[in-house]
Amino acid sequence: MRAFAASFPLAHRWLSLVLAGVLSGALVACGGGGDGEDVGPPPGTQQYPAGIWEGVVGSGTTQRPMIGFIDPGVDGKGGEFYFGRGAAGAAGYDSLYGMLRTEVTNVQAVGVSYYSVQDGKFADGLTLRGTATPDPLTGRTATISGSYARPVGTAADRGVPESFKLNYSPLNNYPARLSLIAGAYRGSGLFGGYWALRIARDGSVEGSIGNCRVGGTATPRSPDSALYSVSLTFSGEEVACGPRTQQMGVAMLRFDGNGVPNGIWVLTRSVVGQRDVYVLDGVAEQRDPDPDLRNALPAAGNWVGPQTLPAGVGGDAGMAGAVLPDGGFFFYTNTPASHDALYGDLLVREDASTSTYFLSADEGVYFARGRSAGTPGTYVGGAQFEATLANVGLGAAPLRLVGKYSHPGQAGGFATLFNMEPDPLYALPPGVVSNVNLIVGNYGMASLNLAGTGGSATLNVDGFGAISGQTEHGCLIVGRLAAEPTSDRQWRNLYRVTGLNYLNKPNAAGCPLAGGPPQSGVASAMFAAGGRVTGLRILSAGQQANGQRRHTVFLGSRL
Repeated sequence: MRAFAASFPLAHRWLSLVLAGVLSGALVACGGGGDGEDVGPPPGTQQYPAGIWEGVVGSGTTQRPMIGFIDPGVDGKGGEFYFGRGAAGAAGYDSLYGMLRTEVTNVQAVGVSYYSVQDGKFADGLTLRGTATPDPLTGRTATISGSYARPVGTAADRGVPESFKLNYSPLNNYPARLSLIAGAYRGSGLFGGYWALRIARDGSVEGSIGNCRVGGTATPRSPDSALYSVSLTFSGEEVACGPRTQQMGVAMLRFDGNGVPNGIWVLTRSVVGQRDVYVLDGVAEQRDPDPDLRNALPAAGNWVGPQTLPAGVGGDAGMAGAVLPDGGFFFYTNTPASHDALYGDLLVREDASTSTYFLSADEGVYFARGRSAGTPGTYVGGAQFEATLANVGLGAAPLRLVGKYSHPGQAGGFATLFNMEPDPLYALPPGVVSNVNLIVGNYGMASLNLAGTGGSATLNVDGFGAISGQTEHGCLIVGRLAAEPTSDRQWRNLYRVTGLNYLNKPNAAGCPLAGGPPQSGVASAMFAAGGRVTGLRILSAGQQANGQRRHTVFLGSRL
């Protein structure tokens, strides 16, 4: 990974690999390894693929986005590359990286590494092949199309090679400058993946990724490159944060129509510590709180309502939960005891002519609780969610979220219907503005659904948003809580929860929930008449590198 620390001027680190690729190409061109016939070089004009690339992997319902970069190498024909590939499920992005060479129009990379974020597994030794096609007017490489081998042994292996098509990104038109990247960025990602970074004008970086503190640098790779070299060092308590690592890679800014940075990509992998990778997709907080997520805003808030189960199928009659400002959602069946849960990330489409929004998720996660004493619950991926948000204006009819959901293996094979409205228990009273001081205090819950395990708990929220507490199992609870922006009426009474985790007490090992993944999600306060806070709800989830999942439905009363 050390090659990430340098730009084109230091590409001599790869010289031996590049020479090997050139010699290999020369042997092929001269008939080496074949029947001895001199077939000559492939036809066409030599392509130079360096830069930022954006495109897609797969097709139809399995199509996913892809973004990344190719380094020029010593001769411009290619060097190190790193692509982030949208992963199935509430998971984020897989990583695909290695050394790439282009001979005329033929693109090839061998010994490629693949990381599947769904199950935290690596697959090495993959081959990537493709064709680079120039723009007919400029002659500059415009597209790269091809495929890469199956990442065997990971959750990303679909049984066939994956095809891709990449386009030379317009992000290449913005040369890297410290004055451009300076700012604050955050990526809510999906449940378990919240991060926040602040980059100063001198290129220094500080922030957090999950439960870990992060420090480092982000500096332009060269005056004419759109890439920033990134170095990140992780620190923190090892039980909550994990083994300490140092990561190196690149960052790429995104821009709005006025050329103002409104987001960032960060692609890194470890050079010190355990093998690990990150693909971070974030928005710029200081310039625009959520420039890429405006379509999700009308649905953001707390919801409750009845659900209609398929004929002959038993279950829970109601559901409740929240939609986050960035489109994440978490619903649970509204019962007095344990709960089923459904969470994931929404796609939002607007019909401007009718002020109607269509929300969907095809890779949600469903938790089905055990239906008898001592029976553990199970997590099921691939849950489907569809809903319509009607009357987003100020008309007389109430705002409604109407739709259906289903998941693989659901009894009867039919979808569950629901019809929800804004939850009056979590409605922000007139004149009250969400802030952490509003909910400072102690909260307790009876035996409900805690991290997928029944049990009671108490917790405290202090004035800095720190969450601390304990469970009846002997677990310590840690985490952080912060108020979301309140510029929109439906964002109110939503608090972002990050780094929620369960730890063993010092000098003890009795917590059955210890070692699980850090969770993130949303919290909301419950109000009584007069605006008095009477309770706190936390809905969070996380996924560990090995695929283990945990979630929390905390319904606490103020003590």
